[in-house]
Amino acid sequence: MGEQKREVVLELKGLKKVFGETTVLEDIDITFLKGEFHALVGENGAGKSTIIKTISGVHKPDGGQILLYGKKVKFNTPNDAQRAGISTLFQEIQEIPEMTVAENIFLGREPRRSGSVLINKKQLNQDAERIMEELGLSIDTTQRMCELPVSGRKMVEIARAVSQQASVVIMDEPTANLNAEEINALFRMIDALKEKKITVIYISHRMNEVFSLADRVTVLRDGKKIDTLDSNAYDEKSLISMMIGRELTEMYPKRQGEIGEVVLDVHNFSLDGFFQDISFQVHAGEVVGLAGLDSSGATAVTKALFGLCSKTRGEVFCGGRRLNIKNPLDSIRQKLAYLPEDRKTQGLFLNQNLIFNYTISSLWTRFSKMGVINNREEKERTEEVTKALKVKTKGLYSRPNELSGGNQQKVLLGRWMLDDYKVLILEEPTRGVDVGAKSEIYSQINQLAKKGVAVIIYSTEMMELLGMSDRILVFSTGQLTASLSKEEATQEKIMQYALVR
Repeated sequence: MGEQKREVVLELKGLKKVFGETTVLEDIDITFLKGEFHALVGENGAGKSTIIKTISGVHKPDGGQILLYGKKVKFNTPNDAQRAGISTLFQEIQEIPEMTVAENIFLGREPRRSGSVLINKKQLNQDAERIMEELGLSIDTTQRMCELPVSGRKMVEIARAVSQQASVVIMDEPTANLNAEEINALFRMIDALKEKKITVIYISHRMNEVFSLADRVTVLRDGKKIDTLDSNAYDEKSLISMMIGRELTEMYPKRQGEIGEVVLDVHNFSLDGFFQDISFQVHAGEVVGLAGLDSSGATAVTKALFGLCSKTRGEVFCGGRRLNIKNPLDSIRQKLAYLPEDRKTQGLFLNQNLIFNYTISSLWTRFSKMGVINNREEKERTEEVTKALKVKTKGLYSRPNELSGGNQQKVLLGRWMLDDYKVLILEEPTRGVDVGAKSEIYSQINQLAKKGVAVIIYSTEMMELLGMSDRILVFSTGQLTASLSKEEATQEKIMQYALVR
């Protein structure tokens, strides 16, 4: 795809951005062509999100130029960019929770009654329903945003971006928190945008999305552009090598160590409306994957085991001892650890320092005596974990909201490495994490398994389950439909059992 044959819509020339003493973007030159799907790839902290926030008016550049259709532009706010035809779907959902779906879609652009400043609510809802129908989504536009699941809220934000009639649509990790049906709806929408000659700038850590959708890819590393490539000029190995600056020899490192005795024993576990009569075992040193489509019951099982769901029935034993779990504190005390799927809203204390985030769950058992915290030991152990996980940070007194998504995830995993847990439950352990950080997280999971921890992983990334699991339990409509060994598990078999009704 030669640039001379396609009109340049957006161009970055020598773009630079500095935060404090840190240069996060340096001399970035990228052209975006009319109607192309252009992916930005790189490790967490490579500068991808900073680029799109600078394009969209969230950040002001400290050097260089942004040109739109050949003319230099300067956006002081996201509204400036939006009025110029640049619509951005940020990784963090931008919403007003108490307002309806329709109101969120057309916020600031509401249809008015003739000759009045009053909002035409009938027209508002009709317009919102039309967009939902075009996207193939079945979301009630009169619902409040706070009543929707994360995936539904993300789809509403995508609908808002589409409704703005932009010439450039920027998407930052749009498939995070989406199920397979919603991802397919998103891809249909992207095809429709390209047919209308709308340029799509796309950030994703899911390499399969990049390979299947991108016309061109720009690789970033440490705030610098490495290269821009046509889709036929790279393969997975070469692209990953450019992203991380080294050859990634093995995405899923082999696990050493033997599988031991049963640690977690689940009998006839039930939660009305979610799953019924689930029974399985997890051994010391074993990694068991949970697979299933949306509403299969798989994630409900993980949450119920950690005490996040009340009114469960059945029996759960850990180390031969029957557990009495009514809440997460009971789980932690009985040596069950849990990494939630949404690190920002369910896991991290974003405005507290890293020491606090690491040690909050083990203060009483590991770092205090008679209510007095041993600050020296607390700091020493967190320094060790930070080093082991290769967390990129300015120091232990940094806050998680200052870190990239991959480093945030490492901090959350590090929390459960400071004490001796028997069972580790992980939901989407590498969501929104770059390939280099993924490999490091996988290595740490293997290290925990080697120490005898029983590990449960729920993931919507099929290759992650196949690469990391000793066994895969497949769920469908609240039932456990299959237990597949590593040798017999394939994507086709997993989907076969996930579709059982």
